[in-house]
Amino acid sequence: MRISDPAIGFLNLAGAAGALLSQADQRALSALFKVLHTSEDLPPRCDVLFLYRNINPEGPTPTPAIRDLIKSAGAYVAVIASENSADAYIKSVGRRTDWSANIVMIVNRKEDKCTLFFQRLFTEMFKGRSMLMVWAELAPQIPGSAHSDVPDSIMAAEAGHITFQ
Repeated sequence: MRISDPAIGFLNLAGAAGALLSQADQRALSALFKVLHTSEDLPPRCDVLFLYRNINPEGPTPTPAIRDLIKSAGAYVAVIASENSADAYIKSVGRRTDWSANIVMIVNRKEDKCTLFFQRLFTEMFKGRSMLMVWAELAPQIPGSAHSDVPDSIMAAEAGHITFQ
């Protein structure tokens, strides 16, 4: 899938802590995208959605559901950019529905490593390279290997190979 002139959106549902993360990510990523939208309540229409939300691993699935927020935004790339446990993501994101997106779930941002990783990823995607191929280069999926320069995350690659132009 090739997305022409992708818009990036930032949806903060995590209060003050989410606002700080969102502002840092916006500063680092806004120069790459021609269109940027922000919101603190409704999903902004965008192709790339950064979502800031705290998920309680013991509690009920948050509403609205994460997949519903991604679909409402129209995003094909979604990054849940707040740190949550892998268990919380597994319980709350659920199975794929009628909307396909590559969903990245951040477990540990590793301070500025998260933002730098997405700068590199999106820069390569704007060169016409596939998100999945660049991801594999930046964070090789080798069992037992640690990546000190990339965030700890889970990737649900449901939309497949996506590039920007």
